[in-house]
Amino acid sequence: MRKLAILAAIPTLALTSACGDDSAYEETGDALEERADAVENYGDDRAGQLEEMADEASTDAREDALNARAEEVDDIGDERAEALNEVADEME
Repeated sequence: MRKLAILAAIPTLALTSACGDDSAYEETGDALEERADAVENYGDDRAGQLEEMADEASTDAREDALNARAEEVDDIGDERAEALNEVADEME
């Protein structure tokens, strides 16, 4: 049974070793992708906070202003994340 498990693992190990380690350039691309995710998540979180504030706003005008700002913040986060991802894609 143990030999069977070892034989089953050989193709996986061969594929993994054939790929090799990422270069420093590719590692930087991976880090940029992680940064893009963090930027997008931060924008989403901040937009969510603004939307919660809008729900509690005392006037309709204040609610509209906060909702508009939440949309702007979300869009900015998405655009920055997209730009980072484009650079990261070029590094792969």
